[in-house]
Amino acid sequence: MDTLSQDHHGRSTYVQPEMSLDEILSSFYSSISTPVLTNLDLDFGDVSTYDLYPNPMPDLFAGSQVILMGRYRDGGETDIILTGEVNGERQTFIFSDQEFEKQSQANSIQAAIPRLWATRKIGYLLNQIRLQGANQEIIDQIVRLSIRYGIVTPYTSYLVTEEAPLGEAEQQRLANETFNQMMAMPTQAPSGQVAVQKAADAGAMQGAASAPEVMDEASSTVRVVGARTYVLSEGKWIDTAFDPDTTQTMKIDFLSQDYFNLVAAHPELADAFALGERVIALSKGIAYEVLASDAPAQNVSVTPMPTPNRSDEPLITPTQIPTEDTPKQSSGICSAGFLPVLLVPFLMMFVRKPKHER
Repeated sequence: MDTLSQDHHGRSTYVQPEMSLDEILSSFYSSISTPVLTNLDLDFGDVSTYDLYPNPMPDLFAGSQVILMGRYRDGGETDIILTGEVNGERQTFIFSDQEFEKQSQANSIQAAIPRLWATRKIGYLLNQIRLQGANQEIIDQIVRLSIRYGIVTPYTSYLVTEEAPLGEAEQQRLANETFNQMMAMPTQAPSGQVAVQKAADAGAMQGAASAPEVMDEASSTVRVVGARTYVLSEGKWIDTAFDPDTTQTMKIDFLSQDYFNLVAAHPELADAFALGERVIALSKGIAYEVLASDAPAQNVSVTPMPTPNRSDEPLITPTQIPTEDTPKQSSGICSAGFLPVLLVPFLMMFVRKPKHER
């Protein structure tokens, strides 16, 4: 039933034993009884988008909104074309001169979007495991996303009980172990209370409207600072995008003159450095390590950095999602560009007045 509703741009819900069937049915029917725009499709023009969720794009019903998130490359100005059906007639809405930022801007709204996008993607991947079974590629992505963004899943509970593994090699080892354990487990029933709970949990992540809070159990070892996540390892707060196997750190004494010069040149590091006396943080592709005052440091000459490179992005493979034959730059989904990030709730938050065509 989940697959049926997804393939036809609908929605599904679950009735738990303690819930009122009449109330759930009444609420569910009300939410889908008045479609406003169906079979939605988006064309982003010259901006290349990928990893867009939810997938496929659901229909828009009265009293609801559709918020879709994803990533884009390069950015720039483009026209976004939204098409859909109203009473069986195809309609087109053109949103001209929409700006996709070429560099991410540091603000509180954008800082929350990467974790929300990651939550949506993890929910999608968990649902694929539930419906189609696990494979190594999906497990790899769940492990990397969970560690990078500090999101606990059934396959990454070590974020609560253990120090998170850092680095490509260690995360790959963990992903392989997780996959092998899953293959050795008996096949779970596709129905019943456990199956329903898994479906409900994955569905909640897929449709999340806000980034999840760090679980209480993990709050002592995981911190979210802006758009980045830090884990406590051997008394040191470390950016989860840091790979100790491939990246050297620039060492700086805590509260030294170099420390303050660095924060002045890179204000985005201030909140990360506030975590404690021992921190590894990334900025503009460089890893800075703050040392306790009794540890040897390097002399650092700090100047404003050029345009950031991609070295501090997480190694996350875009998910290959089966789609119908559509033009290459056309997508059934709106995106929240990332990195940089842009959130576009359709038909609700566009600033420009769209041109309407029949």
